[in-house]
Amino acid sequence: MKFRLLVLLLVLPFSLAAATTLKVDRPRSFVDVDVKATVGSFTGRLETYEAQVTFAPSDKIQAAVFSFKFADLKTGEAKRDAEMIKWLGGGDPAGSFQLGALALTPDGHGHATGRLTIKGRAELIEFPVTVSQLDGEWTIAGTATLHYTDWGLKVIRKMGLLRVDPEVKVRFKLIGTPVEAK
Repeated sequence: MKFRLLVLLLVLPFSLAAATTLKVDRPRSFVDVDVKATVGSFTGRLETYEAQVTFAPSDKIQAAVFSFKFADLKTGEAKRDAEMIKWLGGGDPAGSFQLGALALTPDGHGHATGRLTIKGRAELIEFPVTVSQLDGEWTIAGTATLHYTDWGLKVIRKMGLLRVDPEVKVRFKLIGTPVEAK
């Protein structure tokens, strides 16, 4: 009994170690959405988001959750932004991505898989990523090609001439440093 208590006391500090998360350097990070349309293409920038990247004690990414509101996706044209919210059903539509698996080669190139939720509908997505660390700073970058119709969203058509391609490209780069989680 005393031996079990001693082992528990020795192991307890390691099990209570604080989790490490990534503090994103927002001015140097970005999330862009490239959209093709019949009458030109445009890029939207996600201005506000929540990124929770948790590291395992081995200094590897253990989990990641990325949350956002579509109202924070700005295309540079207020009317187009308002039409997007209307197209999504109005209100305050939000989305999130939860990492399921991250497989990386020793040089930091790899593949991420997870669930992207839009309007309450979760779909599996996969995309290439690059993860690097230099002088205590992490960079996580990738590009995901999505078909918005996979989430039950209709192809956007206006006046019979304008059409927004259902394939959109999400490009991101998150730069930050690990900090002890609060």
